[in-house]
Amino acid sequence: MKTLTMQFLNLEQKTVGISIEQPKEGLEASEISAAMDQILASNVFTSNGGTLTSKKGAQIIERNVTEFEI
Repeated sequence: MKTLTMQFLNLEQKTVGISIEQPKEGLEASEISAAMDQILASNVFTSNGGTLTSKKGAQIIERNVTEFEI
């Protein structure tokens, strides 16, 4: 399973993460950056440290799980 994690800074300069499971394949950095810009402009997310103020980074994490029947 893949997860896109976008990291922002809030008013207190603390990191706030927003994760999206199973993002579309082939995302480019420019698309992720544009989405993050829209999130900041819409101002719909808040955190304990206030509103989101800037982008910090983004990453796609791929996780593989192997289950064992015991």
